[in-house]
Amino acid sequence: MSKNQLNVILTGGTGTLGSQIIFELLKQENIKTIFLSVRQKKGKSATSRIKTILESAAAPEFISKNKGTILNKIKVLDMDAFFKPENFLSKTESNFFIHSAGSVNLSTDISQKEIIYNGVFEFTKNVFDTFSSFITKFTYISTAFSIGNIGGLIGNDYHSEKIPKYRNFYEEYKHLTERFLLKKGKEKNIDIQILRPSVLGGNIFKKSTYFVSNYMVYYLLGKFFYKNPLNDNSIRIAANFKTGLNIIPVDYVAKVITSVFDKKIEQLNIVHSKSTNIVTGMSKIIKTVDFNNFTFLNSSSGGLLLEGKNRLESIYYNTIGLHLNQYLISDPYEYDTTLLESIVPIPKYNIEDYLEDTIRYAKARKFRGEKW
Repeated sequence: MSKNQLNVILTGGTGTLGSQIIFELLKQENIKTIFLSVRQKKGKSATSRIKTILESAAAPEFISKNKGTILNKIKVLDMDAFFKPENFLSKTESNFFIHSAGSVNLSTDISQKEIIYNGVFEFTKNVFDTFSSFITKFTYISTAFSIGNIGGLIGNDYHSEKIPKYRNFYEEYKHLTERFLLKKGKEKNIDIQILRPSVLGGNIFKKSTYFVSNYMVYYLLGKFFYKNPLNDNSIRIAANFKTGLNIIPVDYVAKVITSVFDKKIEQLNIVHSKSTNIVTGMSKIIKTVDFNNFTFLNSSSGGLLLEGKNRLESIYYNTIGLHLNQYLISDPYEYDTTLLESIVPIPKYNIEDYLEDTIRYAKARKFRGEKW
């Protein structure tokens, strides 16, 4: 490998964020090979899933124009091959690991505790232990919410500044995983980097504006009311009128990750400098999908104990509301984005219009994600 060239191992490449990370990594000439771990899915091989991403309408134009070169730069590995790094990595090369794999599960049901623990902590531990002797650096994609409901001004250091107040097992085990990696990194002399995006929204840059491959988190609220068969029912939604919804475009997040994965930055929140007021934001989401029979209750305890729920309210608070409720009533907070803005400035746009536009984009596609 020539001077300054490096390899990148990426997990989660078929995910909402991972696919955008692939696009950004392919722009970097100093990367020799991108190793992608991909599961077979519904009869599609690991390689065919990646080809579908590279040939999608969301892919940058330079990929289709340089398809042969691009394909030579990527090595797709199914899960069995992936966990045998001695077959494809050399300890004499600079190998950077970006661990972006993982699914979001905000459940507080005790029956989900072990599932979330295994999916978040144990899987990451297994990955790190397997690759630790082959890598120069390990970048972990965590979540800006792993500190929990602490409120106030939130900085990038989640391991010395404030005591976390977890809202669910997902936050707790994301934070546990961060602690594990920081400790093991020092023991094994491997650089560890923790990057924490907030809620992912659709693309903001000109190519495929508002595109996102999977409609999750705030999109699920829009999807719930879009498919609502009980339009004659009203609904009361409990929220802390002072809190906000922090959404960051997924393509911006990918740009930041690929700008810092080889830099000396240990912890960084990839968030917007401003949050949309929870009532204003949720109103835009719900109205954009043509549901208008709703009211908000200013509450710090939530709506799960509302008396006299109608059928729609019962369904909401037993499904999506069960998971979102804890965030809707969170303490007001904001993020210190000084370091982030010095690396990749946050694009300038109206955050309320963006929220509405991303929901309108999803609605036009009936909230159907990409089949990768």
